[in-house]
Amino acid sequence: MTHCRTQTSQSESSTSYEVDDTCSTFESGTVFRTWLAVLFCVAALGSAAGCRSLRPSDGEGLFASNDLLSTKGIRGPLERAMSGEDDVLTRGARFSEAGQRRADAARKLFDEKKYPEALKRYKAIAKKYPESSAGEEAWFRMGECHFAMGELPAAQDAYDKLFVDYPSTKYVADTSRRLFTIASTWLEVTDPVGQSQIKTVSQQNEIDGPKPVSSSRDPSVKYGLIPNFFDKSRPMLDTKGRARNALKSIWLNDPTGPLADDALMLTASYYMRRDNYIEADRYFEILREEYPDSPHLEDAFVLGSHVKQMSYRGPFYDGASLVSATNLKERTLQLFPNSEDRQQIRKDLQRLHLLEAQRVWSRVDFYRRKDNPRAVAIQCMQVITDFPETRYAELARKEIRRINPAVVRGLPGVADFMQSLPPASESLELSPSDSPVKSVSTSGNPPPVSRF
Repeated sequence: MTHCRTQTSQSESSTSYEVDDTCSTFESGTVFRTWLAVLFCVAALGSAAGCRSLRPSDGEGLFASNDLLSTKGIRGPLERAMSGEDDVLTRGARFSEAGQRRADAARKLFDEKKYPEALKRYKAIAKKYPESSAGEEAWFRMGECHFAMGELPAAQDAYDKLFVDYPSTKYVADTSRRLFTIASTWLEVTDPVGQSQIKTVSQQNEIDGPKPVSSSRDPSVKYGLIPNFFDKSRPMLDTKGRARNALKSIWLNDPTGPLADDALMLTASYYMRRDNYIEADRYFEILREEYPDSPHLEDAFVLGSHVKQMSYRGPFYDGASLVSATNLKERTLQLFPNSEDRQQIRKDLQRLHLLEAQRVWSRVDFYRRKDNPRAVAIQCMQVITDFPETRYAELARKEIRRINPAVVRGLPGVADFMQSLPPASESLELSPSDSPVKSVSTSGNPPPVSRF
């Protein structure tokens, strides 16, 4: 009995131990979930209320002791310069004394006109110190070495690299002059007709620098896709395109320099001589808008209005160029009362007026072929009202009299307009000299301005 009671007590104690372990496990899990729920609620309330302790902009909570947003110790450019702690590029900290000696040696070779040796030294310096003033000087001197040796394509590449890596380079004026000389030299080779114009635009008595040795029979001069293997002063391909790129680099990288407007003028003239009036108009427009004090301003107006007029393709195409050309020629007469081209510009305005009348009359002819008398009447009214002194107005009067008044009944003002017309005169017959005006771009006549 005692033995049984002992076993019973042992079993009860073991059971109580198992229950206690289970209870403790249950209680710990419950506590964990409880705390997790509490933290979740705190986070939710904090986000809803803005949670100032988690906002770094207040300098509180988690960020209070770290001072992460403090500006202490941060100095601006002026403060660094005043304290002698300027940036690396300005103070040249990346160059050692040995590097300075290398730069001096290369400069000495350049001054002695030993260009191949100086070129090798400057290439090494540009590779060693790409983010310093030594690298800036090296790229400019490499261009100068190539230019002095007559290797103009390599010189252009070096100058372009200088503008790309050092946009605020101190050599911008010298580089622009070199690029202008290179472009002018190449355009003289590929376009001998424009030689005098190149010299006028550049405002120089003669183009300095090496002269190309290209033969006039060299096919690579005329055709840009034929490689050039013999003349190192010209690119292997597309000499004209490289010349235009050199001019573009001038007015993009040195827009306030003395050659920016010259580069634009030369580019526009290049396209105008090749009958690419759309591109020529674009560059003349840039010159007029961006350089109002340029000595080329009058030419930009006169020639700009000319290319707008020449870009007109006929009455069945867009007539915006006619309106633009007319406005630009009228502005030219107002801005330049002493221009030597005033007489020709007035003749051009008369021609533009006839071309605009021709555009409206072409619509009359269109609706007549469509057998739409109501539309014909409306277009004839416009011709007679807007261009009363032209031969197209006489043609419109003759045409509108043929229309039966009953057909146009209900059109506002048309019936009254037809009744107000004078009696029919003799039948109008156009002589050969009174034939409709041709588009200036398709006619075989010479351009309207004699100096073009």
